[in-house]
Amino acid sequence: MRLGGLVALLAIGVTAGAPLARAAHPHAQVTLTYWAWADRNLCATEYMKIHPDVKINYSVIFNAVQRMSVLKRAGASSGYADVYFDGSETVFNDARLGFAVSLDDVVPPAVKAKYAPHTLDQLTYQGHLVAVPNDMAAFGIWYNLGVMKKAGLSIPTSYDQMWQQAAQLAKTKKYVISMEGADGVMLEELGWGNEAKWFTPNSDGSWHVNINSPLMQQITQKYVNAVRSGGILPDDPFGPVSGKAFGSGRVAYSFSANWLGHYGIEPTYPAQKGQWSFAASIPSVGWWGGAAYLVPPQSKHQDEAKKLAVFCSTSPLFQRHTGTLASYTGVWDKAGFAQLDPYWANPKEVITQLKKSGSNSGKDWYFAPNQAYVDTQAGTHLLRMIQGVGSVSSELAKLQSEVIDNMQQIGVDVH
Repeated sequence: MRLGGLVALLAIGVTAGAPLARAAHPHAQVTLTYWAWADRNLCATEYMKIHPDVKINYSVIFNAVQRMSVLKRAGASSGYADVYFDGSETVFNDARLGFAVSLDDVVPPAVKAKYAPHTLDQLTYQGHLVAVPNDMAAFGIWYNLGVMKKAGLSIPTSYDQMWQQAAQLAKTKKYVISMEGADGVMLEELGWGNEAKWFTPNSDGSWHVNINSPLMQQITQKYVNAVRSGGILPDDPFGPVSGKAFGSGRVAYSFSANWLGHYGIEPTYPAQKGQWSFAASIPSVGWWGGAAYLVPPQSKHQDEAKKLAVFCSTSPLFQRHTGTLASYTGVWDKAGFAQLDPYWANPKEVITQLKKSGSNSGKDWYFAPNQAYVDTQAGTHLLRMIQGVGSVSSELAKLQSEVIDNMQQIGVDVH
């Protein structure tokens, strides 16, 4: 989003001559049901071109697990997806609920080695790879060259430098920095980027939770102070306050994911063409989350479904059409992927920096078995901190207590 196409296809048991061989020795057509988010139908289209004996029924479904959970509770034996797409943050929960089979048999070490460092850690449940990633949010600094110069700023190379710059901008009130705002994901990204381990899976299947740590209190307080000062905007780049600031040319830079450029800045502010660039300048910040392909045990065509999942994860054929950064680094240098975009001030450097960010490590950060709950509660408590309703230490303590209680309620051992 390119080991060579040949290598990727060989890894899943397909050779360059496979389509011809299948035409000469036709098999009964297999129909796979594929649920995914918008535009992942491109993968299905490409797969069917080289697998004429496979038909894929694609549906845009954003909450596949919820739909399959209803079928499971009803005792249904059909109606499930053969392959589905979900956020990397929720894979542990998908597997815990019984909606992910092991993909160890179709992802050999040579293929695993081509994924960005540690991206598979989030997709390994009880020692087995249960999902293959599609893309990731590669974090860095989207900066406006002209505004940075006017504001007298340099590209930040640490969080502390961002907080210092936020204080500097708060005094002049002319320019601002954009981040996620009072959002649970922002609180988690601060922890992740500063190597504060919230969740640690233990070898016995239990989990350790450490949200309310001295490190987390320190970095959260600095962020809350920066937002309350006005140097950092209170909402994400798509929010009303940030949107107005972007449009009026007040945003010096935004600490955000790679997709902000393609899906946010470029289509929303066409008149700012040639003004923006990207830098992977903050240490310990590389990819965050993304999405992945899974095969539920309820699939009646697991062997073929696994091949489709791995194809979607590794093939350069369809990923050249997407605007995100692939987790599979084997596709990064293949023709058609990461094309130069003339909207950016220095298109070649933007691509180089995005890949650099995507290569950085997400080491030792694990999402929770019930990440959706954590996201919601983290946002609630961060907003209370910013509003001054509760202190950073008290709100983090409440968040940790609530998360532990929720994990125990869903049957997860915490100690």
